[in-house]
Amino acid sequence: MLVCKSFLSAGCRSFYMLLPALLAIAGCGTSPDLETSRRFQQAEEKFNKASTPEDYVQTAMLYQEILDSGFSSGSVLYNQGNAWMRAEKRGRAIASYRQAVRHLPRDPWLNANLRHALGDVSAESKKPILDYVFFWQHSISYHEKAWLVTALLGILIWFSLLSQLGWQKIVFARLSLLALILLLFAAASLGRDWYFIEHVRHGVIVATETTARKGGSDTYDTAFNQALKEGTEFIVLGEQNDWLNIQVGDSGAGWITKRDCVTY
Repeated sequence: MLVCKSFLSAGCRSFYMLLPALLAIAGCGTSPDLETSRRFQQAEEKFNKASTPEDYVQTAMLYQEILDSGFSSGSVLYNQGNAWMRAEKRGRAIASYRQAVRHLPRDPWLNANLRHALGDVSAESKKPILDYVFFWQHSISYHEKAWLVTALLGILIWFSLLSQLGWQKIVFARLSLLALILLLFAAASLGRDWYFIEHVRHGVIVATETTARKGGSDTYDTAFNQALKEGTEFIVLGEQNDWLNIQVGDSGAGWITKRDCVTY
């Protein structure tokens, strides 16, 4: 029991030091100001009146102005994805939907539209083992995970303090251990999101077709047997001048020009 108490106290001290950072992450969402609300309403009106692909492109750009102002919203990204789809820009729609899912992972309409946009271009790749361990990973948003970690940290500190007061010490020590285990899993899940969102650069092909090459120049041989279709997703490995080195699922790596894709 003494070993358990010592371990819990050390764990509490370590996670308590992380509390300011966790609170900062959890509170990063902001409410729209009047100007942002005005722009959103303008974009909505433009979307409802649009009748041609060019109209929908202009609508998508209005949503982009909101995003460029620093206001990140699942609803804005979702509506932008819808505008890109109506504009027949499937690659750009996928990029918007993917970013929207980070905010609204359980939205059935968003997920249905994303599946429709992906069609037959999604790269086949094996499901990571960690996705089975963290089975909730894609059902809880980044911000929700941050709030969960913050709440579990508070519960852990509270139970740990109660276990030191002498009343039901064994019960609260066990509850503290349980809270610590849950906190570690939640923090690891949050860490995965943080890495893939903040440190991995994702991208989507927006050209009808593009040829991936074995180096950053048109003089290199083709990297794949077939051209990459619009909507193909990838991860950026590096860049050189106007070329990106990309990984396409389990298919391999190659180089494409920046003009043929969007990244986020």
